[in-house]
Amino acid sequence: MQKTGVGIIGCGNISHIYLENMTKLYSNLEVIACADIFPEKAIEAKNKYGLKKAYSVEELLKDPDIRIVVNLTIPPVHYSVNKQILEAGKHAYCEKPMALSVQEAEEIVQLAKEKNLYICNAPDTFMGPGIQTVRRLIDDGEIGEVIGFTANLMTPGHDCWHPQPDFYYKTGGGPILDMGPYYLAALVSLLGPIEKISCYGKTSFPERTAFADGHKITVDILTHYTGLVKLKNGAAGNINMSFDVWHSALPCIEIYGTEGMICVPDPNTFGGPVKMIKARDIVDQLNACPHIEAKLETLYGGGLDCLVKEMELSYTPEVPATRNLRGLGVSEMADAIRQGRTPCANSDFACHVTEALCAFPLAAMEGTPYIMHTTCRRPAAYSGWSDSLV
Repeated sequence: MQKTGVGIIGCGNISHIYLENMTKLYSNLEVIACADIFPEKAIEAKNKYGLKKAYSVEELLKDPDIRIVVNLTIPPVHYSVNKQILEAGKHAYCEKPMALSVQEAEEIVQLAKEKNLYICNAPDTFMGPGIQTVRRLIDDGEIGEVIGFTANLMTPGHDCWHPQPDFYYKTGGGPILDMGPYYLAALVSLLGPIEKISCYGKTSFPERTAFADGHKITVDILTHYTGLVKLKNGAAGNINMSFDVWHSALPCIEIYGTEGMICVPDPNTFGGPVKMIKARDIVDQLNACPHIEAKLETLYGGGLDCLVKEMELSYTPEVPATRNLRGLGVSEMADAIRQGRTPCANSDFACHVTEALCAFPLAAMEGTPYIMHTTCRRPAAYSGWSDSLV
């Protein structure tokens, strides 16, 4: 199989899973070099993963054997590094988010198109068997017409567990920009583009305490969001994203249709269980109840739980379904470049998701609905990543 040369800019924590997978899991990729503003980090990564070179950023961008550059820098410099990559004539794959404003994202997308290059963006979790199984069920009409959804990330925040949590409470961090990309990418890939976003937001705790050493963190951003999202297809749903909630039993994502509903697995994973309940089974169960009290007990007392079915995944990875497959988007992008087609995590899709991420705080601070001006097509359904598996 023809291999595509890859370079990595940014050798921080997230780089390790990318390097692990791209050097061992995806046979269509060859990671040639890495670079970091701290040269010792690049050298360490080179030695650990058996790369050919540890470069400066400038050296990496000049290497003719590198066609795709993976941008794993911190979010505030995603835009500038993406621009550098494209101006050097390389395809770019960026960790989420693509940029911190829709204006920057649109500029990057336009630059890529002018140079006839691809820019793709994480997350790639929506390409995994979990979300793709949900996609198949929706496309096959298993739950009829989609009328609504709910998506929820309700956590006590990264200061409870992260060794260096300060960034998550500064510009570029927070539940929407940090974790929202997984949820919004999944929803747009499943249901299509967004038309309008309304939102309420607040900062519940103006100061946080880092668990590692007890130092105090001043919170500069909103950390609790309650949003309402209307899609172009007419469906609407609520999105709750918080670093201020100690515990919640809300589902990650549920999608509601005229003929049933689907429980969607955690969009921050590639696999996970997909569960569905059909309207006709509910009606049959209720019709079998002898009296109104029995119907009410069935509806509201857990009597429908037995009707929820776990669905077989559309395609089964040759690795455990729980495995972190980050780098899948880079592998699929390399195939798309070779085949001359649009990648799944393509620029229009990524730009639309980026605008939606930025819309939540804007709508919350301005107190008015945000009308989206970008749009995109749903990415093509994906089931072929195992073709590039080592």
